[in-house]
Amino acid sequence: MSIQKQLLKLILAMVVLATFFAALQSYQQSDRELERIFDNQLAQFTHTLVALTHNKSPIEDNQHVFQIRYADGRLVQSQALIKAAKRLPRPFQAHAKQSQSQHFDKPQLKRSEASQFYEAGFWGQRWRLYEKHNDAYSVLVAEPIQQRIDASENLLLSSILPIVLTIPVIGLFIFYIIQKSVQPVADLGMALKQKSHRDLSPLNTEQVPQELQLVTDKVNDLMARLDSAFDREKRLTANIAHELRTPISVLTITSHNLLQQIKTTHISESQLLELKAQVARMAQVVEQIIALSRYTPEHFEQSLTTVDLTALLQELIGQRYEQIADNEQDISLNADNITVFGEQFALTTLFDNLLKNAIKYAGKGQTIMMQTVAAPSGFIGIEVSDSGPGVKPETLAKLTTPFYRDDTNKHQAKGSGLGLAIVQHIVMLLNGELKIAQSALGGLGVTIYLPVAKPEQASQGAKI
Repeated sequence: MSIQKQLLKLILAMVVLATFFAALQSYQQSDRELERIFDNQLAQFTHTLVALTHNKSPIEDNQHVFQIRYADGRLVQSQALIKAAKRLPRPFQAHAKQSQSQHFDKPQLKRSEASQFYEAGFWGQRWRLYEKHNDAYSVLVAEPIQQRIDASENLLLSSILPIVLTIPVIGLFIFYIIQKSVQPVADLGMALKQKSHRDLSPLNTEQVPQELQLVTDKVNDLMARLDSAFDREKRLTANIAHELRTPISVLTITSHNLLQQIKTTHISESQLLELKAQVARMAQVVEQIIALSRYTPEHFEQSLTTVDLTALLQELIGQRYEQIADNEQDISLNADNITVFGEQFALTTLFDNLLKNAIKYAGKGQTIMMQTVAAPSGFIGIEVSDSGPGVKPETLAKLTTPFYRDDTNKHQAKGSGLGLAIVQHIVMLLNGELKIAQSALGGLGVTIYLPVAKPEQASQGAKI
């Protein structure tokens, strides 16, 4: 289906129809006007004819048939009627009888002048007749209607022919205008066609008309998202391969050593603990990778709802309390009646990661605090901080990079390097903000700013 062809056909059809109706209207008006003009000419001819015959002037007219009877009884007829005197057309027979019945010899009897136009058929064609009576004479004049038809057709042809001849010119002009108008659409299609499957660069929008601006913006946005998704996939695949290589290598070596030592029955507890730790580390990496790939912008907005954040944090602390007790840590929650607009599972993953990081990296006997802090209007701020060793200031900006780990403290627990990357990803999807800094307790402080649930959202309690 071609938009250009459809527009051309539609507009040309409208032009032809408009021209046809204009010509029809013009013809009807012209026909009425010509009818009036010809009738006036016929009436004027009648007066001229009467004057000429009254003065006994010779009359030669091949276009009219006439019959005049004066008050003195004199009859004047056209040559055609004289030749057909024995077989006069019926209108002229009736006129002659009517004229004879008039009392022309009594001029004192003044009669009002009467005239009329009508049509009749004789001699194989239609005629327009004009009959006029007064005290001095009675006259009947006939004119062939075909003359009027020919004149009307000539007038119509002369007025319509230029319009008809200009229709092809109008068509070419319309074709040019349509071609220029739809050219940006064709250019956009050609630009998309010429792109390879690896070319995700944005389209040029400098000369795009306003009607196509939204389309090109959406296409560029889609390409940017695809490029980001492909780049994220490549980086994720590379990082996964890198991260899984270490525990798999250690597991391979450990399993080989265990097989060798089974023969001597000298399997140490440390070797089994190392095997367990590497399995747990690989399981954690896989779990975090699954969690990171779970949240995509395409599906995330469909599951947003109001979430009671206070109850969620209390539940997470309860789930991790045994681990906190094993590390002899103190934890406190200073947050009352916090309701945010987000996704339940994502928020659970977000704060569970922050809590696990605090428990893991703060160290034994340290303090962990979860509390609300000041935030911009429309947001709520929640800080998760600890009194552990923290990290160096120059390292803070790198903590959200996937698979990055701070190895400056060799006594610190090792992780997968995905916890804060997942946190930042979820915060971005929630239209929030992440801030990492040194906490007032001395260790690391992570502050999350999330949109507060509006009253109408809280009252609905439904997903959007």
